[in-house]
Amino acid sequence: MSNVTKEAPPIPLVAVESNQLKAIGHDPAREVLAVQFTNGAAVYHYSGVTKELHQALMAAESKGIFFARHIQGLECQKFEAAPQVQHLPPDDTEGGAL
Repeated sequence: MSNVTKEAPPIPLVAVESNQLKAIGHDPAREVLAVQFTNGAAVYHYSGVTKELHQALMAAESKGIFFARHIQGLECQKFEAAPQVQHLPPDDTEGGAL
């Protein structure tokens, strides 16, 4: 892991349901995954995360287990200043109004 940097390059984070991961964001152009853990405010940027790997993480039944198996060992950089977590509305797949 690299040195701690004060401010993270902007990658919007989305809150996720997980016991280990608080929020996740992805920059497909740079192939960087941003992760904020439930036990802290820092944001970690993991290099080499493709769009497909990010999609698989978001679709995983257990995001924490998927992260540990497929992403945790990648090169990462820690950022102390965490961007705001974007809280998106619930998915409207049942046809109800938001």
